Amino acid sequence: MVKVFDLDDKEDIEKFHKKQEVFAKEVTDVKSDVNKIFGMETEEEKKEREVEKLVAEEKVKNEQLEKEFEEKNAGVKFAIRPIQTFLIGRIEFPINVIDEVNEHIDNVIIPKNDSFANGLVGQLKNNERSAQLDFPMDDDGIGAQLKIVFDSVATTLLQKGYRRDAKADCFQCWTNHAYAGDYNPYHDHGVQTLAGLSGFLWLKIPRVVECTPDEPDTLTNANGAVDGWTHLIWGTNTRKDIMQLKPQTEDYVKPEVGTMLVFPNWLKHEVLPFFDNDDERRSMAMNWNVYDSEEQQRRFLSPREEEQYKAKKEELETFNKTMEEEKRDTPIFVGNL
Repeated sequence: MVKVFDLDDKEDIEKFHKKQEVFAKEVTDVKSDVNKIFGMETEEEKKEREVEKLVAEEKVKNEQLEKEFEEKNAGVKFAIRPIQTFLIGRIEFPINVIDEVNEHIDNVIIPKNDSFANGLVGQLKNNERSAQLDFPMDDDGIGAQLKIVFDSVATTLLQKGYRRDAKADCFQCWTNHAYAGDYNPYHDHGVQTLAGLSGFLWLKIPRVVECTPDEPDTLTNANGAVDGWTHLIWGTNTRKDIMQLKPQTEDYVKPEVGTMLVFPNWLKHEVLPFFDNDDERRSMAMNWNVYDSEEQQRRFLSPREEEQYKAKKEELETFNKTMEEEKRDTPIFVGNL
């Protein structure tokens, strides 16, 4: 079984292909952001230096990998070019932050019991504690703090990964409390903008899921190797397709406490059930709207559309200027005449 996030493969060619899907090497040092937000000492200058160093190191690694695949023979140059499909961000939060989030959920979110299930497809219903609960992010406490972190994470994925001049705004967040037999069927997420991001953060993992092998060799013989795992699906290729050199289009990801995945909102996924009678599988899920800068939006325009855009913009600026002039020339009368 090929793993999206397996960075330990011995074959360089596999590393080269998998680095497309492993954004962790390019993501801004989110741990520094988290530590800063939760009161730990972090210097912005140090963070910037670390980010620049990380990007530079990754660039060197990429150049080295490319050189390894180049051969010169009789004047013919041979190179391998991977075709990027999409990116998944993987972020690891410090355990003390996860503990604080879980404490807030236990003491505030669960007692409030504001169900979010009526807009979700999750089948979390097999235990009296099974639930999908709204997690507000507009308060003055941990919700607002997490929104800052989440927006930073998603914006980093857009700007560093997709090279897109845009910002992400986390407008929805909820908690999933799953117990034995609960599951989340095949689905994707909705957003309010043309482009969007979705994600989830694992907060508690049942012992029966933690004990599954990190890299199951097979799913045969009813071995339960991916019980409680998340299944990502971005295509419909079969095993035969892969044998015919078509790409892998699905993967099973084992949940880990403190790990967050961020991906395009169109990415289909599902959560498989597990069968421990007491432990909770807890996660947070969230959606981001994506707002492109004006410059980024113009990059998508054809020459004709660019001319139409400029004309409309000049027309609007002229109208606004005229309105301002009329407003200045209009006398203001006070009292009775």
